[in-house]
Amino acid sequence: MQIIELSQKTSKYDHKKCEQLAKDLRKEYEKPVQGKFEFVDAGGGYIEFNYRFFKSDPIIKVTLTHGEICTMPMGIVKHLNNTYKKVRKLDPTGLNIKTNRGVPPSYETISRVRFTPMEWIGQNDSTNLILN
Repeated sequence: MQIIELSQKTSKYDHKKCEQLAKDLRKEYEKPVQGKFEFVDAGGGYIEFNYRFFKSDPIIKVTLTHGEICTMPMGIVKHLNNTYKKVRKLDPTGLNIKTNRGVPPSYETISRVRFTPMEWIGQNDSTNLILN
């Protein structure tokens, strides 16, 4: 006969440390950044999306117009700057290499939208003045 005692699982993570990391992440996420939004795909257009990063936050609706200068949280800025689309490339040798689905296997990623912080815009302008 074998008797095995079952007990609650013990976590290998320090909860206080995890809570502190979550607070630091939220603080970084909420840091306001002023900058210029550019819609690369449709210049002059607008983009609208719903967003929520933390489970406890409400869902927010974000509408941005091309060329607009606005202030938004760093978390949304990171989200915007990591938005890409895949563009398939044809084989330049003309061998028409295709996968099982009939699409070319190679592609490149192109940024759809861009949010440039004002501090970067100011630095780029000053370096252009020095070089010219």
